Formats: sequence, C-alpha cells, structure tokens
Amino acid sequence: MTLLTPQVRATKDQKQGCPQSSCSGPALWNLVSYEILNQVWPNNVHIQPFAGDFVLVIEADTNKSLVEDTQSAITQFSSWCSENELAISTEKKLYLIQQSGKKSEDHIERVQNK
Repeated sequence: MTLLTPQVRATKDQKQGCPQSSCSGPALWNLVSYEILNQVWPNNVHIQPFAGDFVLVIEADTNKSLVEDTQSAITQFSSWCSENELAISTEKKLYLIQQSGKKSEDHIERVQNK
C-alpha cells in the first residue's frame, strides 16, 4: 500500500486486514473492494461489502443448486483474494440458510467453522 503526498511517499506492506478507525480506512477499503464488486456474478449471487468484510447472498430453488452456486461463488471470491494476496478468515465465516415462505427467526441455521 502506497500513499503519495506532495511532501512524502509512504509505503507499507499490507498482507491482511483493513485499517480500522482511521480517516483513510474507508477510502482504502473502497479501492480494495472496487474490483470484486464489479466482477460479473450470476444473477442469483449478490456481493455486498460490510465493515471491512464481504457478504455473499446466494438464492437458489433447490439444495443442489444452492450448493453448486455457493461453491462457484466462493471459488470466484477465493481466486480474487489469492490474486490480491488477501486471506479469508475462517474464524469469522458464517453461513445463514433461510427457506423462503417461513418465519426467518424460526428457520435460520447458523453453521460456524465447518
């Protein structure tokens, strides 16, 4: 990561995380996330940046489609991470599975670290 000003050029090797609680943090995060947000995703896959993280929302009509589409989206996201020397935090990953037509508070399954 390099910051150029009229007075100085500052360079820092950034391999993980996003600067938090800094005035430059949001701008740096926008630069990092711009490319992945503008990739072509299938119509049923939605990606959203959120507080230094990403959320992938995948809609599917069948469990088989959900598994296949989720794996494809994760592969695409993982490839982008690798190309940009970013790591996916396995400690923070969370899956929420919701069936349509049912009360969300009763039918959300949380699966962590699997």
